[in-house]
Amino acid sequence: MGEKNTYTYTTPEIKKTSVEELSKDWGNLGFQIRPLNGYVKYTYKNEKWDQGEFVPAPYMLLHINSGALHYGVSCFEGLKAFSCKDGRIRLLNPGWNAERMQRGARRLQMPEVPTEMFVEGVKEVVRRNAEFVPPYGHRASMYIRPLLFASGPMLGLAPLAEEFTFLVTATPAGGYFKQATGAEEGIEALVMEDHDRAAPRGTGSVKAAGNYSADLEPLHMAKAKGYGTTLYLDPKERRFVEEFSVANFVGITKDGTFVTPQADGSVLASTTNRMLQQLAKDEGIVVEQRPIDFEAEIGNFAEIGMVGTAAVLARVKSITRGDRVYKFVAFDTLGKLRSKLTSVQCGEASDTHGWMLDVCPAARSKL
Repeated sequence: MGEKNTYTYTTPEIKKTSVEELSKDWGNLGFQIRPLNGYVKYTYKNEKWDQGEFVPAPYMLLHINSGALHYGVSCFEGLKAFSCKDGRIRLLNPGWNAERMQRGARRLQMPEVPTEMFVEGVKEVVRRNAEFVPPYGHRASMYIRPLLFASGPMLGLAPLAEEFTFLVTATPAGGYFKQATGAEEGIEALVMEDHDRAAPRGTGSVKAAGNYSADLEPLHMAKAKGYGTTLYLDPKERRFVEEFSVANFVGITKDGTFVTPQADGSVLASTTNRMLQQLAKDEGIVVEQRPIDFEAEIGNFAEIGMVGTAAVLARVKSITRGDRVYKFVAFDTLGKLRSKLTSVQCGEASDTHGWMLDVCPAARSKL
């Protein structure tokens, strides 16, 4: 095996997505990665962020001892851009995502991404890939993934890395969960008895990348049994509802109350859930954020949904725990709240709460 003092690297060959390919199926995109025009990258060195750059290839050079690879020093966000009815592309609440990433950065000892830089990075990736934002009327969007991680080397937990990277990538996407044609089929969930999503005082309340690996084995075990997702109870008592696999738990009780677990400790605060709660209050619905005792209360719910940026609000038709199956037939109230939110997102309803941020004109659709 020969040795070299200097190395050069080239990226693998890339076949980028074309608008022509997507235009045949804008309404059935699914949720997958598609190579677009490129991504936005900022680098933190010498205790400051650079001015950022746009990178065409979906690859980067990374030190083999980077803190992200060895110690999971990484957190990410998820948000969406929409082609609206008036021909403009708008983002949904990027400032809230910036704030949540800042909380994650503090928890994982990374430099915070300033809100202005976060929002500009997100806007830039949308502008550079505007032709891939699904056209208005297809109930699809551009899913945007900002990622912050320790790209510099670390050996042990101290000292910290001296280099960090903030990336913003994007892909056109439909729903996270596949929906049947016509009436909404709903998802069957399985309560996890032998696995925990997060520790009581761990990193569950921030969007740390490592949180999601804890759900890999149980989720695939649940899917092998025919279930669509997992549901976690609190790891300390196995009594209180925490979260579904990648989404918050929300429910409408039989007396019409909107109930969701308190987002602290090991539960991540969903920005989508926050907006749905506001829309529920606008409709005069009582909203409660509180502990939900599974055994004592699950039978009192008329509707259950799972909420997140990718999923938006998906109907849960049953939850299985052991040999007990709890079924939920209705989805009227949650369905109406989802419709109100999606109407705001695509510009069909008034943005009374100022959630939408204008970015650029929508590209002309090639149908």
